Amino acid sequence: MKKIASIIALATATLATPFLAYAEGTYVKASIGRSNYKIDGGSNEHTTGGSLGLGYIIDKNWDAEIGYTNFGTVKYSDPDPSQSGSLKTQTIYAAGIGKLPITDTFSVFGKAGVAFNYSKATIYGTPYSSSKTNTALLLGAGLNYQFMKELAATLDYTYYGKGKIAFGGETGDFKLDQVSAGFKYYF
Repeated sequence: MKKIASIIALATATLATPFLAYAEGTYVKASIGRSNYKIDGGSNEHTTGGSLGLGYIIDKNWDAEIGYTNFGTVKYSDPDPSQSGSLKTQTIYAAGIGKLPITDTFSVFGKAGVAFNYSKATIYGTPYSSSKTNTALLLGAGLNYQFMKELAATLDYTYYGKGKIAFGGETGDFKLDQVSAGFKYYF
């Protein structure tokens, strides 16, 4: 997955750079926030995660965005060392964003799209690890405050669907979401 993500990022940067130089109506977005892994039948684990995105403004009410989200690493421990380890998830996503302007500088938005979730679990003290990629529905909502023509602050909640991981023939599911704050820079 890392090779695929690197290839996609390189191709996106290569294709987008000339476009960004001439295209008004595009933006880059960076945010950081609290990631949540809600493990089925288990606990909620929280970490710090971040997101990078590239968007295109279709009109005053619609945007399209692609991006990358890292949910951070959850570490878990158990009195039995063979049950201690870590879980990390990364996502590549594409979403459509619907905006509702409230004032000239303030708007609310909703987004829907697809998330490609890649998760990797590792058991400490062993060479054993497991990874799995799955596709899920992405849904979100948030607030946008425009400081100036080129810069806006965002606050949003995004649900990335389920992640999956397999150990010893059993598959475990967990829900992924993130509350984040960030900035958008408009070209």
